[in-house]
Amino acid sequence: MPLPPAPDSYTADYRPDLGVLVMRWLRPHSLPETQASYQHLLALARRHRCPNWLLDGRRDGPLVLETARWLGQDFLPAVARELAPELLRLAVFSSPARLEQRLLDAEVSPAVAEALAPTQPYRTALFLDEGEALAWLTASQP
Repeated sequence: MPLPPAPDSYTADYRPDLGVLVMRWLRPHSLPETQASYQHLLALARRHRCPNWLLDGRRDGPLVLETARWLGQDFLPAVARELAPELLRLAVFSSPARLEQRLLDAEVSPAVAEALAPTQPYRTALFLDEGEALAWLTASQP
């Protein structure tokens, strides 16, 4: 059964040539919209058995505490368990403003640090360059 198309607020595609799922948010999202977009990406991951995700958040606006908590405490650990024994790998393609906020925003920083922690059951790396993000994802494939 085909998946429904992504709404016009994001794109989600499987790149079989790279073995990577690509999610691009096209505007800022509420937490429910973000959750729906990640559920769509998870459905694609299940369909293609793909644990390698490129997340393009450059147009998604500022980091939001509730979203960072949901990702780091709930969604991503659950996805990592579901996709095991494959290792979930997330290359986050970000804007300079979001990277700066991650470091300087005292409200958001701890939740983002938790989501990015090396103790998580998945691997994450942050990038300002899409080519570097894709190189990291494809180099870490078995």
